[in-house]
Amino acid sequence: MFDDIIVPKAYLRNLLRKEEEKLLDTKHLFQTKDLDNVLDVYKIHKQQLYRLDRSEFLLEEGVQHTKLTEKWIKVNNDSEIDFYSNAQDAEDNEYWFEFKFTFKNGKIDKKELVTCELRTSKKERDSLDAMWDKEQEIFDRYRNSNLSYKLFAWLERRFQKITNWARKKHHLPLEIRKEAYKKSGRLKRDPAALDLYADQ
Repeated sequence: MFDDIIVPKAYLRNLLRKEEEKLLDTKHLFQTKDLDNVLDVYKIHKQQLYRLDRSEFLLEEGVQHTKLTEKWIKVNNDSEIDFYSNAQDAEDNEYWFEFKFTFKNGKIDKKELVTCELRTSKKERDSLDAMWDKEQEIFDRYRNSNLSYKLFAWLERRFQKITNWARKKHHLPLEIRKEAYKKSGRLKRDPAALDLYADQ
């Protein structure tokens, strides 16, 4: 998994050329694997790192879920965050950007451009698409004309249906699961533990 980090373009100005800057949004959304990796959202604001507060919980119809807020919490630790994104220019050429920011007590201490490169041009992508289309055309012709392939594909679909049917026939009844969760203490610890099985 990863986290998202919103970085205003102003923080990247001294690292990129003007034409490269234009490829990024004003508040560009990057990904990173250097934080908690739980799909959290971070941002840089006034040289400081912040995390979106998702700590308020709502209990709605017995289901506990996170309430999104616009409250941001300062992150005051020392960290080195590598973040990255791709972007396209007006001609549909695809670029890759990667940066590394070092934070001291949550404030930007050092900024570094790791990579800024053209990954694939529109011409290269069109060429790849044409290659894959040609391969699929040949595969599809084989799939549609080869009797052995068609027979075993048909059998696979039928066996999959039987497998799915059998799986539904041998699941634990909700009452048994509820009894087990109650006696083990799981239901007390996690009241929503049975929600996953409610439609069985």
